[in-house]
Amino acid sequence: MESKKKLLNYFDVEKNIQIAINSGQTIRVISYSMSDDIEKKIDAIIENILVKYGQPDHKSFIYTVIKELAINGTKANLKRIFFEEKGLNIHDEKDYEAGMQQYKEVMTEEMAVIYGQKAREKGLYVKISFFHEPDGLRIEIINSTKMTPQEEKRLRDKLAKTMTYNDLMEFYMDNADNTEGAGMGMALIITLMKSSEIDPNLFRIMSQEESTIARIEIPFNKNYISFRDRGQNARKSEDE
Repeated sequence: MESKKKLLNYFDVEKNIQIAINSGQTIRVISYSMSDDIEKKIDAIIENILVKYGQPDHKSFIYTVIKELAINGTKANLKRIFFEEKGLNIHDEKDYEAGMQQYKEVMTEEMAVIYGQKAREKGLYVKISFFHEPDGLRIEIINSTKMTPQEEKRLRDKLAKTMTYNDLMEFYMDNADNTEGAGMGMALIITLMKSSEIDPNLFRIMSQEESTIARIEIPFNKNYISFRDRGQNARKSEDE
């Protein structure tokens, strides 16, 4: 039983991905830093799920959104380690601004790999879960750090603002001074959902005690019932 569970949760080759998807299992990927290997796995998972349900046109949109959210989750984890090493209080506004300036200056791709290893050692991860069925796909991206109150307020404000835009360029022209680029990422997701005729309210970000969850749902037909409408707790992820 244990070996089967490991196969479904930590596959390394596309054949195992196909086996897991065809058997109807929830698919999970755990990452400590984004890499070519992780991106290839995500791409293979999305492609196999969409092929299974006859929805290949959604691939580019879903991959772009998931990659954006996974990168954001990874950055949040690495940022916590960076602030800790620099002796900065992430909850203090002055320290936060100073720390973010330093973080953006030093966090190259090479440094991200180094900090990814540190994240692994500290148990800070990003978990991407794919819940799939004939009527639709739900994807949850969990990073194991909670947003600070100021981060959450900033995110909520940006998310509310992006809902008013239908065009990414229009958003960019009005918001060229993002602190972390998160506003542009949110705008990308919302405008992609709108252009794909998917209700942007099917995208949510929530804080839990020790983690942050981003959830996006993609209906395949009109029979799809959203996670919230199923009457389940919107602040909990399924743990099968």
